[in-house]
Amino acid sequence: MKYLKNAAVAAVAFTLAVGLSFSSAEAARIKTSVASAGPGAAAYVIWGGLAALVSKESKTVEMNNLTTRGAVEDIRLVENGRAEFALGVAPLVRLAIQGKKMFKKPYKNQCGLGPGTVSQFHIAVRKDSGIKTVADLNGKRVSFARRGSSTHFMTDTVVKLASIKVREENLNWNVAADAIKDGRLDAFTIPNPVPSPAVLKLATSLPITLLPVDGKVGDGLLKISKSYFKTDILKGSYNGVDKPVPTIGYAAWTIVGCNVPADVVYEVARINFSKKGREFLLKVHKGWATGFVTAPDLDRMKAAGLKIHPGAARYWKEVGYKLPN
Repeated sequence: MKYLKNAAVAAVAFTLAVGLSFSSAEAARIKTSVASAGPGAAAYVIWGGLAALVSKESKTVEMNNLTTRGAVEDIRLVENGRAEFALGVAPLVRLAIQGKKMFKKPYKNQCGLGPGTVSQFHIAVRKDSGIKTVADLNGKRVSFARRGSSTHFMTDTVVKLASIKVREENLNWNVAADAIKDGRLDAFTIPNPVPSPAVLKLATSLPITLLPVDGKVGDGLLKISKSYFKTDILKGSYNGVDKPVPTIGYAAWTIVGCNVPADVVYEVARINFSKKGREFLLKVHKGWATGFVTAPDLDRMKAAGLKIHPGAARYWKEVGYKLPN
């Protein structure tokens, strides 16, 4: 299997505070990678946890967590075999399989393993900014995150649906949080499970407001993809969020290249969804809870056109789930 060698995407071994050690036997293990996101995004923590778990528990598979620009790039990395596993944002996976928008042709190397989490779209501003709605962002400085991320795709769509013009910046999420704190930026966006590390970082330093994504903007997103759904970021999720915030969410799956050996995928699925694995991953990030509740999520993956990898199919059948026809 291949390591990702593109200098634009660095392979990073995600080390958790729990302390993980590897024996000399790891040299004989099959080396794999999971593409997720960059620091400041929950995906980096969530799938970094999976990489650490697999490397700790498996005698046959070692997994590295890759720092990437986000979900669009992750899907492309799996498609061309430069990553074996990845974050699979449901609406973007659907577009890739259909060969629409940023995916110029139908992708064929996209298979599913199981659910990871549910992400909710955040638009964060300082509470003392006076910005209360998406419309209030007109003329303001807004970070869309880097191109090639699901954040950029959704933010660009929201701005167009709201018929506003903003000053686009493309900052890493942690950098954007600092820029808002320092008054150099008005807003930044990120679709993340709660709590989002970058949003939490900003809210720890000062009270924030999360802008509602509803009305014509929310309805417009729902029309773009059947994979989007209405959801609320709960009251008290962050400092300053004193009431539920309506927004749009989507499922995020662990996807895998269809050409990855079935034994490797079976081993990752077995460890991911084992009792010990669930306990470990929930300590890494509580966003895993929504994935475990919806597991195995095979019908929704099928509805998006995502094939279930034979290795994952073997695991889900063993634990008593019926596969979609």
